[in-house]
Amino acid sequence: MICNLLQNRCFRCPYVFSTDISDAFQKKIINKKYTIMLFHSQHRPAVFDKEAIDQLSKNLPKDQLLWLSGYFYGLYESKNSIITAPQPVVETPQITILYASQSGNSKKAANQTAEKIQTKGWKTNVVDMADYQNRQLKTERFLLLVVSTYGEGEPPAAAETFYNWLHSPRAPRLPELNFAILALGDTSYLHFCKTGEDFDTRLEQLGAKRLVKRADCDVDFQADAAQWMDSVIQHINNLDAFKATVQPSNTFIKQQIVEKAPTYNAKKPFQAEIIEKIQLNGRGSAKETYHLELATESLKYEAGDALSILASNSERLVAAVLKTTRLEPSTLVKFDNQELTLGEILLNHTELSVLTRKGLTDYHHFSKNEKLGQLLLDNSALQQYIYGRDIVDLLNDFPTDFTAETFVKILKKMPARAYSLASSPLFCADEAHLTVSAVRYQAFGRKKEGVCSTFLADRIGIGEKLNVYVHENEYFRLPKDSNQNIIMVGAGTGIAPFRAFAQEREVTGATGKNWLFFGNPNFTTDFLYQLEWQQYLKKGILNRLDVAFSRDQAEKIYVQHRLLQQSKQVFNWLENGAHFYVCGDKNRLAGDIERALIGIATKEGGFSTEKATEYVKNLKKQRRYLEDVY
Repeated sequence: MICNLLQNRCFRCPYVFSTDISDAFQKKIINKKYTIMLFHSQHRPAVFDKEAIDQLSKNLPKDQLLWLSGYFYGLYESKNSIITAPQPVVETPQITILYASQSGNSKKAANQTAEKIQTKGWKTNVVDMADYQNRQLKTERFLLLVVSTYGEGEPPAAAETFYNWLHSPRAPRLPELNFAILALGDTSYLHFCKTGEDFDTRLEQLGAKRLVKRADCDVDFQADAAQWMDSVIQHINNLDAFKATVQPSNTFIKQQIVEKAPTYNAKKPFQAEIIEKIQLNGRGSAKETYHLELATESLKYEAGDALSILASNSERLVAAVLKTTRLEPSTLVKFDNQELTLGEILLNHTELSVLTRKGLTDYHHFSKNEKLGQLLLDNSALQQYIYGRDIVDLLNDFPTDFTAETFVKILKKMPARAYSLASSPLFCADEAHLTVSAVRYQAFGRKKEGVCSTFLADRIGIGEKLNVYVHENEYFRLPKDSNQNIIMVGAGTGIAPFRAFAQEREVTGATGKNWLFFGNPNFTTDFLYQLEWQQYLKKGILNRLDVAFSRDQAEKIYVQHRLLQQSKQVFNWLENGAHFYVCGDKNRLAGDIERALIGIATKEGGFSTEKATEYVKNLKKQRRYLEDVY
């Protein structure tokens, strides 16, 4: 490269240098007749006239010296490579990414997708589906959908309006649209990733073109989601509309490395020591609930988050599986890119206590059992069969012969179990608290137990360590405005996040009012954290407490009944901007509470049932009706 400062131009490359060099400086160069010549090694060795450079720079102002130093440093950094002039970036179409999330996972995946796409120099627009203008869809050319499924095949609240519109006759033809879908779900539900599947089918019906095959992701979605993102980017990269994109040159930009806090996940969990374990129920209770305190140190979380725990199966269940299959626990099997004994795989790495449609489908693939094949064709019968049964039941009901290798292939990897955190990090520094109910029941002639709940209750104690990581739940947070009132509705261990909320509202001095509805079977044995709630009432942190102990009277009373009894006050709070939170059983509590709110809106707002239903839906869309249900 030959650079002539006199003409502000590099003759071997098309760079035009800064025109900020003063006229006096240029005249000085002309009068002295100095020309600085630099040569790249591929032409001939560099020759420097030190005296000329010294004379030239002796009386230069600081800003001009700084410019020259930057220029020469840039040459050094380029390591003798030929620097070509940055070409203008060719305009490419915008890639719109819509997400609909119940707990925040879809939003997280959508933003990760956008970050990856932006490294290619392409434009993205990430939008919550609840905020998307439907009419805009007809103008889109590249659309990525990241969507979860709520419960048994329902779209999350944020997706309802767009979902219903897209499946209506009003939806336009979309022959110019290219799309791809990332569906998040849980294989423990019969209708796994159904919302994503519905969007996929409908967009194709409307004439849109699929960029890549839909990815259906289980609870641990990160690896499958990353693969989908890479596939989408690779496909887009081959499209003519994106081939001409030129990346901006970063030759002279040095990235500042920011040290981040450690990130923990299923593959890299945090080891949290149990420092306290207390049974909360009184003597004679039919329930078995534990309060656990863990030392967390560098583990960061927020009130409303959950803690995911990597547990082990019980040795009793593993022994039953081995007895039924007649397989040897010492047999070595390749699993998850490592060779382990069958006994180790069954104890620590595979799901044995929950059946799924996919698991039964894989089992049928190996067994060829006709009865099982018929069962898989009947959704209602399949759902009834799966409930309460485990892998031993399946082996007994549809016996077949397996090798250790084939048996392991039909098993699902053990997912982490998430528990709502019962503490605020602002109140309990370097600790995380959990409220866990041990699940034990009799079904189909055998004693059954929850994997993680009995692991915590029976198989691990104080001083031992758990493998954990935080499951962020950004859609179950306290209001940003601490003046806002909140209504909290929890049953059983659903009290956990509200204990965290109360702690946080106390520490931050929030002025908003706090109203708690809590339900459990009996007052004397099952009033979880009773003394704490009484203290919060005394301090004025808790403004109202309504309890429902269902077995303390002949007629069963639940939290939804208490809500209806206080309908006028509940409606007034909602009308004045209160946030409404529900935590507990998804299949029973969540539906009952929603129906109660619809009834309250009908009675107190004078709405029709249809209008009241829309009122409650709008609370969800506004993120003022928030659920942490399981």
